[in-house]
Amino acid sequence: MNNDNIANFLTLRYDPTINNLFHPLKKENFAENITENIDEKISGIVKRDLELKLLDKKVSRISLALSGGIDSGFTLVMIRKLFPDLQIDSICVGFGDDDDEITRAKVIAEKYECNFHEFIVHNVLEDLPKLISIAGEPKWNLYQYYALEESKKYSSIFFSGDGGDETFAGYIFRYKKFLQNIENITNHTWLEKSRIYLSCHERDWVPNQDQLFNKKLEFSWVKIYENFKPYFDNDLHPINQVLLADFNGKLLHDWIPSNHKFGKFLNIDINSLFLNPHLITLSANIPWNLKYDYKRDIGKLPLLSILNKYSGFKKFEGNKKGFSLNLLNMWKNYGREIIMSYLNNDSDSVKENIINLRWIEDSIKLVDDEINKELKIRYISKLLSVLSFEVWYRIFVTCTLSANTKL
Repeated sequence: MNNDNIANFLTLRYDPTINNLFHPLKKENFAENITENIDEKISGIVKRDLELKLLDKKVSRISLALSGGIDSGFTLVMIRKLFPDLQIDSICVGFGDDDDEITRAKVIAEKYECNFHEFIVHNVLEDLPKLISIAGEPKWNLYQYYALEESKKYSSIFFSGDGGDETFAGYIFRYKKFLQNIENITNHTWLEKSRIYLSCHERDWVPNQDQLFNKKLEFSWVKIYENFKPYFDNDLHPINQVLLADFNGKLLHDWIPSNHKFGKFLNIDINSLFLNPHLITLSANIPWNLKYDYKRDIGKLPLLSILNKYSGFKKFEGNKKGFSLNLLNMWKNYGREIIMSYLNNDSDSVKENIINLRWIEDSIKLVDDEINKELKIRYISKLLSVLSFEVWYRIFVTCTLSANTKL
């Protein structure tokens, strides 16, 4: 891993220069030529996809990640509609927070005659060495592993909702901010759009990001922005540019590679309706304003159009938390102690002059003292990224940490 790889992982949470398993989208894919019978077209592709994966293979039982949101709800509804006798085990992961979505997920599971399995992860960092050793990359947001591991108890066929946000415009909080920010500038260059795009991913970087690294690494924001030049150096509508960047970025280089590694390790066949090539092509050809309503700030309109016809999802607009955790609670309960134990003057990444010890110390102090909740969360997230890099470095470079170590 060279300096640019490290800078990418610790600034974006993934490295877009690494080869991926799927073909990336290109500007030409966004022809926006499909405006009629969208529901029927989506349903037809899903039906053919499920027949190939389940009917032709005579599958009698599957596992499914269920969070109560649009993507997992759509997946469950489509499968149950086409396979009323299929045994479905739904897996809902929680983190012991008051706002976990287990209650809603359980109601949906019962409504669609699923076996419901609730799994609580009390410490998402405990198995980080093991998860990083499997994924092979310095990431801390690898807790989807727990749903996969739990699902194997019931079936080796697993369905997730991966790709729904990227293909059908689900990151609404990002789109509105992006459009508002580019309205305030006159110089719409790819570089400026890349900067604004990353400004909409605030939890991936911190205001003093450049101070995280020692000078030996030669961190450069321009190099970071250049990763996104192909997505913003074109004449697509700004929302389509964001969709292009989201698909080719986090989806192809973050979630999919990790799930692929976990699937191989657990010997599980991981599926997603939204990663079917025909559905990806269709979604890219749907005009952006038929997927995202700017005025109402609602995304995934075609999926909602289908889902709203079914019990449990009528008038549902998809506001959900999903499989995410409360970082402030995590920091207070165990995160701070673990980070203090691994990020200090004895850290391998510090001794190798990659990570700046002063930045670590100042960031921990900021989290302890800062009043602004969002800023605290950003620094906790970044400290977790540095922790994951330290664990990765000890496992794969200095070989001073066993993958079986519990944090």
